[in-house]
Amino acid sequence: MIHVYIHYPTRREARKISRLLLNKHLVSCVSFIRQEDMYWWKGKIEETRGVVTLAAAKKGDYKRIEQFVAEHHSYDIPCILEFPVNRVYKPYEQWLEKETSKKSRR
Repeated sequence: MIHVYIHYPTRREARKISRLLLNKHLVSCVSFIRQEDMYWWKGKIEETRGVVTLAAAKKGDYKRIEQFVAEHHSYDIPCILEFPVNRVYKPYEQWLEKETSKKSRR
């Protein structure tokens, strides 16, 4: 199991792409966290607000999730990170496996 951390500029975009990931059964659930950011972009420091999602997924699905998000995200270079999960409550892991086994090709 992994968590995929994805940063979005708006709640609307985060919800749209998260719903698509859920519909494709690439992730089993998504948590939303409002965030303030400071970062270098094109030679200057930017200050923005955004939304981060943490999506629960199977380790083997990271590349598909990364590709899907990159194709649908509004940023040229979206922040998409994989965090391995070392321990997980067994019933939760079983639920995740069940939900992400229903892959949709839509």
